[in-house]
Amino acid sequence: MSPVALPLVQMKADSDRKAEFADYLRQHQSQLFGYIHSLIRDLNDADDLFQQTTVILWNKFNDFDRQRSFVAWACGVARLEVANFLRARGRQRLYFTDELNLLLIEAQEELTPLELDDRRAALTQCVAKLRERDRRLLDECYRGDGGVHAAADRHRRSAQSVYNSLRRIRKALFECIRRTLAQKTQPELLR
Repeated sequence: MSPVALPLVQMKADSDRKAEFADYLRQHQSQLFGYIHSLIRDLNDADDLFQQTTVILWNKFNDFDRQRSFVAWACGVARLEVANFLRARGRQRLYFTDELNLLLIEAQEELTPLELDDRRAALTQCVAKLRERDRRLLDECYRGDGGVHAAADRHRRSAQSVYNSLRRIRKALFECIRRTLAQKTQPELLR
């Protein structure tokens, strides 16, 4: 091979590698972001960690074993980035344990992208069916600043009372999602 052809071969290999990485990321970015956001409540922090994780995944893509699940590998890298973020912030008490994070990775890996999309759509529908005050409470606790304790202060309730309300709301959402998914997969049984 001529010395001129060698850089062209390398450019082609780099281009193929970039395209392969882009395909993997395009297929699984919502799962990866969802996983990070499940660990980090703040949307801006989750977005920053997603971007940071994506850069690390790109830099380590040559080490990725194509026989393994890209989502599992990416979530493993994300978990380490989240742990580093939490250590730096010193707020680990607000987030899940490593054991629970591993269970979340395993559970998420078992679902196909279509199943995850169906679950997200069902969640959106079910949240829309909630009473207005329950939707506001969810929004305050999970999207707002300060979380449960700040929401409790704003509503002049105890934090335990707000936790109890959230437990009731989550149970209602779980049942609604279960019914919605069952209706989609087996509509004839529910008539």
